[in-house]
Amino acid sequence: MRPDLRSFLLSLDTASTRHGTRTLFDHLKGVHDLLRDWDNDEDVCNAGLFHSIYGTSSFKHKSLHDREPLVKLIGGRAESLAYQFSLGERPLFKNIENEERRRDLQEVEAANLVEQHAGSRFLRQLLPMKLSDGARAAILLELT
Repeated sequence: MRPDLRSFLLSLDTASTRHGTRTLFDHLKGVHDLLRDWDNDEDVCNAGLFHSIYGTSSFKHKSLHDREPLVKLIGGRAESLAYQFSLGERPLFKNIENEERRRDLQEVEAANLVEQHAGSRFLRQLLPMKLSDGARAAILLELT
């Protein structure tokens, strides 16, 4: 993770915000690192790093309200993916017509669920999707 991204996340109190049994910072870094290890491009990795910074349907805490600072930091595509993740129909994002964008969001969701050890219910839904080999292997490992 780039030092400026780490500093920005820490400035949002992610190190003191609870996310399950850990901090939000630890979770976001874990999602980013999985996406990186699965050979996703930088925008997808950065979208994963900030995927719940605006809150989600299951994580109501909003660390950031103004989108512009994040756009300036990680670029429009990555921020847009992170924002759409926060609003999206998870875990499959079926309502996203653009196949590449839907795949990117599903990849972030796979990393999100694997990183949390979320269990089989949602992970099984992702298996038929067009995911990276790394994501597919991690899901299968979680399911065993």
